[in-house]
Amino acid sequence: MASFFKQLSDDMEKVIQVVEEGAKFMMGESARMGGEQGSHAASPSDPTTAFGDGASVDPEGDVIFDDMDEDMYGSPLMGMADSVMSDIMSMQVGPQTPKEHIEAFTAAITWNETFIKIILGFHVVVVVSAVALNRQGGIYSRLGFMVFVGIIVRLSDTLNNIGASRWRDFATQNYFDRGGIFMGIMVCAPLLIVCLFMLISMIREASSLIVDVGKMKAKAQLKLKQNKEEKNQTEEEKKRRKKDK
Repeated sequence: MASFFKQLSDDMEKVIQVVEEGAKFMMGESARMGGEQGSHAASPSDPTTAFGDGASVDPEGDVIFDDMDEDMYGSPLMGMADSVMSDIMSMQVGPQTPKEHIEAFTAAITWNETFIKIILGFHVVVVVSAVALNRQGGIYSRLGFMVFVGIIVRLSDTLNNIGASRWRDFATQNYFDRGGIFMGIMVCAPLLIVCLFMLISMIREASSLIVDVGKMKAKAQLKLKQNKEEKNQTEEEKKRRKKDK
């Protein structure tokens, strides 16, 4: 009986140790712990991640205890520890909702640097030009503007590759990932939205012109009908006058 209580006490100490390690990991102290543990910290190429003294977490989120006896794995308390640590690791996830993705993206950008300001200024010029062309420009000028925007969007992949190789010349960090997320959101998306509004405006103008042409055609037909009726009436009056004479 005494040996049973001793083993139970040892298991409780292990559980408390593992839970404390998980709490420290959630509070952002894992980096400091990795520095103190020295050789216990895993390299980026290691398939497991260091997690406290004698414990590690594999890529699937399972906790591995290196310094425990094989008998410890059969203990129900260690099963509780595994469950607690799995819950802790499941909380260490990236953004899930669209709002969280937007917040993470905006937080990753240095908005006060010159490169970002130039991009924002370019979009302001594009929007002002699009509004001016919609109000006063002809059909050909608007189509030319849309073609210019389409060329920029088409070359976004090439621009992304150039930026990835030369970002140190004009930016404080590398915004140009392989997937082109930055170029897609910060450059292509606003340009495509402007083109979409211009296209909608042109479709509305075309539909209004079609309606105006239909109204003019209906008025012309009505006027032609009235003229024909008046002509018939005058001819009938002339015939009556001849008969009266």
